[in-house]
Amino acid sequence: MSDFFTLHHVSLYVRDVDASADFYANVLGLQEIPNRVGKTHIRWFIIDGFRTFHLIGGDPEQERSRPFSTHVALATTDLEAALARLEQHGVTYVSLARQPKDITVRPDGIRQVYFQDPDGNWIEINDANADP
Repeated sequence: MSDFFTLHHVSLYVRDVDASADFYANVLGLQEIPNRVGKTHIRWFIIDGFRTFHLIGGDPEQERSRPFSTHVALATTDLEAALARLEQHGVTYVSLARQPKDITVRPDGIRQVYFQDPDGNWIEINDANADP
């Protein structure tokens, strides 16, 4: 059954869709694409030529719980460049132990860091590119 589905998109509910869109475009370098549902409070970004990331504006909660374990993970072939980009934009990343500017190395050798977007959603960046 696993070949029956593929991931299509991920959506995040955000307070200020424009501020979040700016973060995902300028800090992460994701390309914004036309929103095909025609709603002005939703912004779409392409990830890998097929999968998309949707930001849905209008979250009324100022202090919504953002558990560390609930996150979006993005893989990169150049973790050092990704970390330099985060630092250039003043984004503090942490290890799994929440140590600032520290990198977690999983038992399988994959390196990963975590940081938050403007709404406090956790994002992981890792260098897992061969195996799931």
